[in-house]
Amino acid sequence: MDYLFLTILIWPIFFLYTVKIAIRDKSLRYLLQRLGHAYPQQSEGHIWIHCASVGEVNTLMPLLHKLLEQFPESRFVITTNTTTGAQTVARHNPERTQHCYLPVESFFSINRFLYAWQVQQCLIMETEIWPLLYSCCARQHIEITLINARLSHRTLTAGKWLKKQYRESFKKVNRILCKSEQELNNFKTLGATNEQLYVCGNLKFTIADKSAHTPPVNLSNRTYCVAASTHDDEERQLSQLWQKLNSEDLLVIVPRHPERSEKIQKQLNKLDIHYAVRSKQDNISHNTDIYLADTLGELTSFIAAAKIVFMGGSLIPHGGQNLLEAAREGRAIVCGPHMFNFKDEVELLLEHRGCIQIKDLDTLEHVFNDLLKHPEQRKKMGENARAALEQQANILNQYLSQLNQLI
Repeated sequence: MDYLFLTILIWPIFFLYTVKIAIRDKSLRYLLQRLGHAYPQQSEGHIWIHCASVGEVNTLMPLLHKLLEQFPESRFVITTNTTTGAQTVARHNPERTQHCYLPVESFFSINRFLYAWQVQQCLIMETEIWPLLYSCCARQHIEITLINARLSHRTLTAGKWLKKQYRESFKKVNRILCKSEQELNNFKTLGATNEQLYVCGNLKFTIADKSAHTPPVNLSNRTYCVAASTHDDEERQLSQLWQKLNSEDLLVIVPRHPERSEKIQKQLNKLDIHYAVRSKQDNISHNTDIYLADTLGELTSFIAAAKIVFMGGSLIPHGGQNLLEAAREGRAIVCGPHMFNFKDEVELLLEHRGCIQIKDLDTLEHVFNDLLKHPEQRKKMGENARAALEQQANILNQYLSQLNQLI
């Protein structure tokens, strides 16, 4: 089936989904800009950088500040897929930079976006592959560069038809700046050429502006551990484990998708465990075992004072979540066996003894017990994790060297 025909066929789904998110997030701007409208009038060209959501925006910021320094006449527009991504751009508030929502995958919306912002260059963080978007850029002679490029497990194991679309899309990309040698080889399996590919390192390792971090939250003076960015069924497993530990510390669960809060609460009710819910503004008492932090944008604040941070998405075959935020904060980090989407990050921290990767829940129980009893071990792990990131100082220069040739 032709990709263009498919996008036309499923256009009603694109539209309804966009309306649903706009209503949920109460954002008319989200609805209009995703559909190709309501772009502010521009008198100058812009360098366009696309970041899917919060994590990609945060990863971009050190590089963007360097680009702003090196190109004082240039203006930038950052697109995101989510309203939380938009809020993150607003919080950082970089100079000469505006935010816009990424247009949906249609010629009408994409071309209106490119025309409105007078796009000169397209930089895409982390690799989002949108064949129509890539085609529109190529037709208007807008060079595309993938930065901090990686391919997810899902992309690499996609079916033949999808892989064909990826190969065709990569033909329209000028440079692919990979985060590791392994990722470079992954791109080669999907048809990228040696002339396109460069290894510059993982930009996530460069985020080290401690002054920009928000202060830790106060949970009624309770000490606590954090289960960060958890996914379906992990909350139940971790809560049962916490019951077995019978710890005086609180377990703060921060689900990756807060809209799952009601489902998680039903699971907790079945466990007969004392819990409080942040969105309900529940009070935390000395009897509270679990604190369900079902809100957005507060994960860093919870991580900042946690004794231990367990990374979600790793007890189930989801592929894990980014553990570098906890490393920057100097926390003791534990993750499960399924971290295949963050293989490089885990390997770096394991190599520097800044992380423990467990194989199952029984091992996790033992590790939690051990770390809770030995604060010096937790402190050393956190110091090792932070030091591992500080040793990656040259990565920004690698990216700047490549981008200087383009902008």
